[in-house]
Amino acid sequence: MKRLILPFILCGLMPAQQAPAKLAFEVASIKPGSPGSPIELARSGRRYVKIDDAQAAFGSIQLAGLIQMAYGLPFDQVKGPDWLSDVRFDVQAKLPAGAKKEQVPEMLQTLLEERFKLTVHHDPRAIPVFVLALAKDGPKFRASAAEDPTKAGCTGMVHKVCHKLTMDDLVDMLNLPFRAGMRWGVERLVMDATDLHGSYDFGFDYGPTGPVGDTDTSTASVSTAFDAVRALGLKLEPSERTFDFIVVDHIERVPTEN
Repeated sequence: MKRLILPFILCGLMPAQQAPAKLAFEVASIKPGSPGSPIELARSGRRYVKIDDAQAAFGSIQLAGLIQMAYGLPFDQVKGPDWLSDVRFDVQAKLPAGAKKEQVPEMLQTLLEERFKLTVHHDPRAIPVFVLALAKDGPKFRASAAEDPTKAGCTGMVHKVCHKLTMDDLVDMLNLPFRAGMRWGVERLVMDATDLHGSYDFGFDYGPTGPVGDTDTSTASVSTAFDAVRALGLKLEPSERTFDFIVVDHIERVPTEN
């Protein structure tokens, strides 16, 4: 009986296993970013994102943008104070030895928690979406030729000539104005349900028909998207999907000093 006691005593003397340390930048500098509109900052080169295996650099990035990248979510799935889009920062951060750029989001989470005292919670929400599906008569575009040397992409502003685009690419195009908060595009997120998995060539009439700036005064409307996909033998159907949202519980407007 005495022989059975010793292992339990030894187990009691062993230190408790500690949780692994959070992945963090080796060093990070945070300074106020340049004022100005996103378009002006991008054109001047003061707004940028540069990430590699050695460093992560962000120029005049909105605090909301840092949160988006930290959690890998688009802006509309991050909920917090309105001023998150008003304050900008220049961030220069060095990755620890052996780290990879794919780990930067986790390091950004640590940076936001330590320097901005960020706390969040996850909130799955059902939101209305449009589902891109095949129309009754099927698609009215052709599969891209494998030997076609044309580079994948689209040319043109409103009337686009597209080569080697997937349905995911088309959905991204439809979602771009929605993601950017512009009024001329589809007012809901678009999800692909066409079950088409190849690359395709087609013409696509979709884009602003008036001047577009930060205030977006374009005259195009959501009907433009419906007309555009209908011409391709597709359709947009209203539906609902559940997405993960990040809700900001607390964040400081001014970070702790470098």
